Amino acid sequence: MRIGLFTDTYRPSINGIVFVVESLKKHLEDQGHEVYIFCPARSIRKSRHAETYHEDEYVVRFPSIKGTFYDDYDTSLFFPPRVLSKVRDLELDVIHFFTPGQVGMMGVYAAHKTNTPLVAQHCTDLREYVEHYKDGMLLPGLLALVALLPFTMKVQGKDIREIMRMYRPRRGRVEWNIAIVERMVTLVYSKCDAVIALSRKSKCQLESWQADDNYQYDVTLMPNGVDRIKKPTNKQMSNFYEHWNISPKDEIFGFVGRLGAEKNLAVLIPTLEEVLEKRPKARLLFVGDFEFKATLEALAVASGHADRITFTGAYPREELGVVYEAMDVFVFPSQTDTQGWAVHEAAMAGLPLVLIDTELSEVLEPWVNGFYAEDEPEDLAKKIVDLFAHPKKRTEFGEASQRLARRYTEKKQVGKLAKLYTSVIDNYGA
Repeated sequence: MRIGLFTDTYRPSINGIVFVVESLKKHLEDQGHEVYIFCPARSIRKSRHAETYHEDEYVVRFPSIKGTFYDDYDTSLFFPPRVLSKVRDLELDVIHFFTPGQVGMMGVYAAHKTNTPLVAQHCTDLREYVEHYKDGMLLPGLLALVALLPFTMKVQGKDIREIMRMYRPRRGRVEWNIAIVERMVTLVYSKCDAVIALSRKSKCQLESWQADDNYQYDVTLMPNGVDRIKKPTNKQMSNFYEHWNISPKDEIFGFVGRLGAEKNLAVLIPTLEEVLEKRPKARLLFVGDFEFKATLEALAVASGHADRITFTGAYPREELGVVYEAMDVFVFPSQTDTQGWAVHEAAMAGLPLVLIDTELSEVLEPWVNGFYAEDEPEDLAKKIVDLFAHPKKRTEFGEASQRLARRYTEKKQVGKLAKLYTSVIDNYGA
């Protein structure tokens, strides 16, 4: 198959979607397929990162500038007819997009104009994002995307009426944003040949938005696959502890991922305060970077326990083995993720898990390899302290995490995706 992946985020960004796109490309190519990535350049000079990462003609970058939806989103600059001409020349068998943003909608447009099967993957919970990114250019950006809908896909009279309803102002900006997201996503996905949800949470959400019988579509539950990161050497661990002034005797819980405001990360600092009352050697590790990091650092100083909180910044994925090896418990407080790639990584690394979102991940079974906690420091701390206090349980939970995570390796999940592509292609136009 010749496959086109359209993504609004790619290297040098470090996030789950980037890892997913890279993983899909690698494993699909290993199966003998041709894979093309269409993505922002993250600079006006589109060749800048292409040169850095030694990319070939299979990665198509568009010049871009920062802006529109939220931090870490770039507005791509391209001429749709020229992109369409390139897609036609490639004779793609299927187009797969990851977010209904600018590049994603270019994928929708290309599929519509070239009569190519279209697959959507619901990677970002935009409804939750609008709760957190209330100001700035979010609303104008959404309305701008809505304005493109009649030009990007086949529309009928009912679709035009639906689009016009999106422009109807609501009492508050957030309510209007939410209404646009739910209606726009439902309309776009109803035009797709397959829609992938990465968790039960996302599947239920997408199905709940289909209240209007005019816009119905099936949702396939298919988490992204995650492989284990290479285990670090003793020397690498010694260097890590020395560099960050960490004692091997410290009891470490932590988070890996983008340090964004929507991730609910601030709750971990008062959680540490609660944990320290019972476990004075406890330490909190934040691994990642982004705009909320400065706020977290200020909260750490204000807590009086800044010496027990370590901010490492972002690590390349292939170097994250030292991070997971250093941790005793992995904590993921986010309630806005659609899967939580790092949760699967941590499970594959053999860590017990503590989550808040009960429908986020397929690799946590309560009392088997971790716990669900309430969204409050006291309950999070209770679960973490229990794992710190019982090394045998922690070991058993870690072994169970690996067993559960091995059900969702990259090879297995990409194999399922390839079968979905084949089914979509075989049934296209039927």
